[in-house]
Amino acid sequence: RAARRAAGAVKHAVDCVLVGRSRNAFCITRPPGHHAGINGLLDGGESCGFCIFNNVAAGAMHALSDENHRPKCERCAIVDIDVHHGNGTEEIVKRCDHPGRLFFFSVHLYDNDKKKGKQNNGFKFYPGTGDEDDVAHNVINVPIAPMWKNTQPRSRSQSPVPGNRHNTRHKSKQMAAAAVSGDGSLEDAPNDKEQSSTSSMEAQEGSKAAASQPPSPSRQTKQQTQPSFLYGTGREAYRRAIQQRLLPALRAFNPDLILLSIGFDASKGDVGNARHYRNGRQLQGIDLQPEDYAWTTRKIMEVADICCQGRVVSVMEGGYGRPREEKSESALLDKTMISDCAMGHLQALIDPRDVEKRRSE
Repeated sequence: RAARRAAGAVKHAVDCVLVGRSRNAFCITRPPGHHAGINGLLDGGESCGFCIFNNVAAGAMHALSDENHRPKCERCAIVDIDVHHGNGTEEIVKRCDHPGRLFFFSVHLYDNDKKKGKQNNGFKFYPGTGDEDDVAHNVINVPIAPMWKNTQPRSRSQSPVPGNRHNTRHKSKQMAAAAVSGDGSLEDAPNDKEQSSTSSMEAQEGSKAAASQPPSPSRQTKQQTQPSFLYGTGREAYRRAIQQRLLPALRAFNPDLILLSIGFDASKGDVGNARHYRNGRQLQGIDLQPEDYAWTTRKIMEVADICCQGRVVSVMEGGYGRPREEKSESALLDKTMISDCAMGHLQALIDPRDVEKRRSE
């Protein structure tokens, strides 16, 4: 019943926005939906990630349907900014009868050692998809390397792929930055002292080896197949992906309605973006702050004001909370951070003008 109401809430919000009753809407729904495909569980998938019906896809299909009581929506864009790839939404978009009317963008963490050619017992950050675009179906995936990979981001002034980006999916892979790859198995995480001493010794040995030997062809090939490291890691990588990949493509698509699949599980400390180890430790994948969600919403609203009279429907996806301190008696997760992120998103949705400045004040 809750899943049906969640999907129905998005469809109702779409109607309210398209007829002009509301300028935009925020659907605070549970359960989430972006991992559910056409038939629910995707072929080869382990689970639907708590999802039953794809709420945002249901809203998009409803918007594109012929309804006499509201203005017609010719083009609908879905922007997924959950920390996990919206694999279910992508499947539905690809199966659409009119692919030119739908646009799908997803920025997410990507770490998959189980992919073809890699170890079968390696680590995979769920769902392990979303490392390639599908230009024919207006699908843009921007995988971001997790912070536990310890990849150095590029400088702010350096563009990840120089030159013309038109149809450059394969060029992007070839220009990918180097990545430190491990077997990714579920091992015990090293403690801080071991990690620091080991990294310093490896740095000294690595510098000596680099001075005496040229990089091997296998290492160069591995570097060329890591598109997730184009933008670095963390908040800066996320903002580069929004600025350089989402905004130009969204403006070019010129939608009549924008749907947001917004997940707050990319916030700093959230268990949804962590890598968990058997000894109880967890490593952070990304560290977004409430200001990042407010900034992202403001940027999308600026495009919406140009393309579709500010018509945006936001649909909540993930977001779980942070572990409490060891001294805390409560076993429940601390949801303070995701609440602040949701407030930043909502404030920018209502009034995007100078939202970061207003929040700081």
